[in-house]
Parts: sequence; C-alpha cells; structure tokens
Amino acid sequence: MNIRYVALLLWSILLGNSSLQGQDAEFSQFYAAPVYTNGAMIGFAEVPRVTFNVRNQMASFAPDAFITSSISYDQYFYPIRSSVGLTFTADIAGNLLNTYELHGQYAYTLPLTDKIGFKMGLQAGVIQQNINESNLVFGDMINPNSVTDNISNATNELPLLDTKATAFDVGAGFVVYSSDFFFGGYFKHLNTPTLSYTNTGSEDNENQIDIRTSVQIGKTFYLNDPFLKNKQTYITPALLFVHQGNFIQINGGAYVGKGPIFGGFWFRHTIHNSDALIAMIGFKKGIFKAGYSHDFNLGKIKTNAGAHELSLSIDLGQDPYNQKKARMQKNIKCPEMFVN
Repeated sequence: MNIRYVALLLWSILLGNSSLQGQDAEFSQFYAAPVYTNGAMIGFAEVPRVTFNVRNQMASFAPDAFITSSISYDQYFYPIRSSVGLTFTADIAGNLLNTYELHGQYAYTLPLTDKIGFKMGLQAGVIQQNINESNLVFGDMINPNSVTDNISNATNELPLLDTKATAFDVGAGFVVYSSDFFFGGYFKHLNTPTLSYTNTGSEDNENQIDIRTSVQIGKTFYLNDPFLKNKQTYITPALLFVHQGNFIQINGGAYVGKGPIFGGFWFRHTIHNSDALIAMIGFKKGIFKAGYSHDFNLGKIKTNAGAHELSLSIDLGQDPYNQKKARMQKNIKCPEMFVN
C-alpha cells in the first residue's frame, strides 16, 4: 500500500465527526524497555544505565512508515535513596502524524527487607505531536484517469492553521522487586492531556489522551546453581497487561538462556483477537545486552506485515567493580530479568 493512501484515510477521519483515538506506542520487548514501560523501574545501580529501543512495524506493508524509537537514562543515588531518569521517545506514523515525548522520572527506594525493595516513582514531561502537511492527500488531488500516478492534481484546500500540538503530561507508578522477581504498576497521562488542532479554547474531551494503565510481573527460575555465572541456565516468564481507552493488551511469554545467549517466545492478545506471536533472540556480555525480536502477525487482517524490533542496554551496574561496591553497601540487586 502506498503511504499516501494511508494519509488520505487518516485525513478523512480527521475531517469527519468521529474523534481519532488510539493508544500509546508499545514495544514487544517491554522487559528491555523498563523506563518506558514503568517510570518507577529506574535506578537499580549507582552508575548510569542507558537503553535504546527501536521498532519498525508493518515493514513489508509500508516500508519505514511506522517507526518507534526510545532512548533512556537512569541512575541511583545511594545517600538519598533516590533515582532519576530521562526518556525521549519518537513515534513516526507514516511521516504524517509524528509524536515526540520527553519525560523525566524520579523514584524513591524503600527497602522492605534485606532482599526486597519498593520503588515509588513520578514522571513528568511534554508531548508534542505534529502533522506533516506536505504528505496530506486531499480528494481533489486524485486523478482517476491517470495510469501511472493518480495523485497528480493540485489541491484547492486551504493550508492548516496549526500543524503542532503540545501538552504537559504526568504519570506515577511503583515496583516491588528482588534479585529474581518484580511486580509493578504504572499510570501514564494521569492529567489526560489534550492534543488538538482545532480546539478553540473550550473543553475538548474528544482529543484527550486516555490514562494508560499497565501492570508488569516477571520471575527468573534457575535450572542450575545461580552462582555459576558463565554457565547459568534459567527461564524467565513475564507478563504485561495494558489498558488505555477502549484498548486492552496482554503480552505474555518467557525466555530461556545459558551464559551469554538467550531467546524466547511471546504471545500478544487484545482480548477481542490474537495479535502476534513474538520470537526473540539476544546476547549479553558484561555491561552490554542486545536483543532482536520479530512479530508474526496473527490478526484478522491477513498480511505478512509483522514488526522488527531491536533493543540495546549499556548497564554500568554490571561492571564487576560496581557490583562489588553495591554488595558492600548491601544494595538490593536489580531484577535479573533486566540483566539476563
């Protein structure tokens, strides 16, 4: 499908009486995007952790049309039991409707026991969305008599008065964790920000961003001695539940690994229909961890348009010196799912 027809479809909806609603971008490797998934999952070490995620969705259907990327930084400050983070996300939909988010995170850590910690986190930032007007296709631009390119006429439509919308955004969440377990919940867009291109100053409920509620849980099981660092065999099942507006998503599965190599399968369901089967393979060495996954479409629209996703983590907390320092301070270890 030509991306211009996607633009035409979106524009026809915008001009209609119905509101255009959707959900936030999601990563299949949600466990490899902890700060994006839950702003309370920050600061498991006193040194920086940087994660990068990129998702190319429907690549064979419309190449480079739907790309989501995110980069985040987080770090813990032991004397004040506080963590800070910063996340930037870009969601490019056909280079027509582009959404950018910049958020800062803060979390306070409360040790419940020697091995179990509790983090309460807050997130605040801005969301900017813009329309690339040059990619819009209006009805009077279509030439049905053209054989090669039927988008050949000039439009008589007036230029848009505004192509950008910006809003302040806040969220909050928590996570309970140990070295091999985590359970968290996060609530994004608590202030239900409005992104509207036609708002005249009155209340605009149709263009509010719905609160995004997510729950995450994961557990690592070792199949041999967990102290055999180079020969550990483990299985890590995890589950993500997301609710936003009329959308519900459940992403569950597990990965297994031994030493530096790991891989697994995940199944995503949207309550009304099966969405995707996700296959993943990854590699970790020292402070570096990388993963690749592919979404195999199981939806009702039968196409081969899946999604490619890459993740990369640089976690200085996995350096032997920093691990020894954390043990001396008796810090609660980072959940293994974010390490394995």
